[in-house]
Amino acid sequence: MSPVPARKARPAAPDAAPRLGFDRVLGHARARAFLQAQRASDRLAHAYCLIGEEGLGKTTLARALAEELLLGGDPPRRLDVHPDFWIDDREEAIGIDEIRFHPEKGAPAHEQSLQQFLSLKPFAGRSRVAVLANAERMTEAAQNCLLKTLEEPPPATVLILTTAYPDHLLPTCLSRCQMVALSATSRQELAAWLRAVFEAGDQADALAGFAQGRPGWAVRALRDPAWFEGFSRWVEELAPLAFADTGTILLYASRFGQGPYAEQRLYAGRALRALSAWLRDALLVRAGMPDSASVPPARLPQLEAWASRVPPGHLQASLARAQRTQLLIDQNVNPRLAMEVLLLDLRVPAPA
Repeated sequence: MSPVPARKARPAAPDAAPRLGFDRVLGHARARAFLQAQRASDRLAHAYCLIGEEGLGKTTLARALAEELLLGGDPPRRLDVHPDFWIDDREEAIGIDEIRFHPEKGAPAHEQSLQQFLSLKPFAGRSRVAVLANAERMTEAAQNCLLKTLEEPPPATVLILTTAYPDHLLPTCLSRCQMVALSATSRQELAAWLRAVFEAGDQADALAGFAQGRPGWAVRALRDPAWFEGFSRWVEELAPLAFADTGTILLYASRFGQGPYAEQRLYAGRALRALSAWLRDALLVRAGMPDSASVPPARLPQLEAWASRVPPGHLQASLARAQRTQLLIDQNVNPRLAMEVLLLDLRVPAPA
C-alpha cells in the first residue's frame, strides 16, 4: 500500500462556530434526510439501529442525532458531558451488568447502567438519548436484558444501536428497532473532505481508495501511518496461509497467544481487519469489479493472482468466518484458539 507521510493530520482552521448535528456528518444524505423528517414531524422512533460496514460513520451519525436532540439551538456544548446523554463505544464486550437496572449501584464501566439511565426523566431537555455503538459486542444475556427495554421503552427516550454485523444481534431486538442502512461515501467526496478538513493533500486520493468510502478508516490511516502500513504487512503474512500446511498455520497462529491478554485481542483484531479487507477485495476482483478494490494499483496484480486460486464460495465463507471470529474474540474467546480455527478453515481445499 502507498506510504503515508509520518505526520499528524492537521484539521483545517475551524469555522467561527463549531458545526453540530447533521451538519458535521459526511455523506449519508438519505439517512440524514430520513431522521430529520422524523424529527421535524415529531415521529422519532424509540429505538434505531444504524447498520453499515466498519468505519462508515455509524457512531458519528448516532452522535449527530443526539446533538440534534439535546443541543439543538442552544449555545455549543460538549455532548459527552450532557446529563441526558449516555454512550458505550468501548472495544470490550458489553455484559449484562452494563444494561440491566441496578437500584443502588452503577455499572462496571459506567456511573449508571443503560436501564438506570433511561429510567430517569430528562434533566436538561425533552428527551434522554443513549448510544450502544457496535452493539454486536453485547453478550446474549445482555441482549435479552435489552429486549425488555425495547419492548417497553421508557417515555421521552431514544436508543440508538450501531452495528456492522446485524446477524450477530437477536432478531427480536432488531425487529423492535427502526433499521437505517448506511452506505459508503464516494471516493471523490471522501478525498475532497480529507483535503478540506485534514489538509491531506496528495495523500487524499490514495487514502480514499484504501478506505473504500469509509471515513473512519481514512482518518485513522491519516492520523496513524503505522496502522495503515500494517495492513500491507498483515496481508503479506496471512494471504499465503490459504495454501500452507497445518504445521505452518499452527506455528503462525501461536503468535496470537503471546503477551498480555488485552494485547492478544488487539493483535488479533488488527489481523482480522486486514484479512477481511483482503477477502472483500478478492471477492470484488472475482466479481469483475477490480476498480472497487481498496488495494493500490501496484498491488492489484498480486490480488488478482491470489483471488484466481480461491473459489468464490470459499472467499465468501472465509469472509463470514473472519467476521464471526472478531465477534468471538470481542466476547472473550481465546484469541489464539479462535485464530487457529479461522486460519485452518482459510485453507483452500485441494482439488478433488
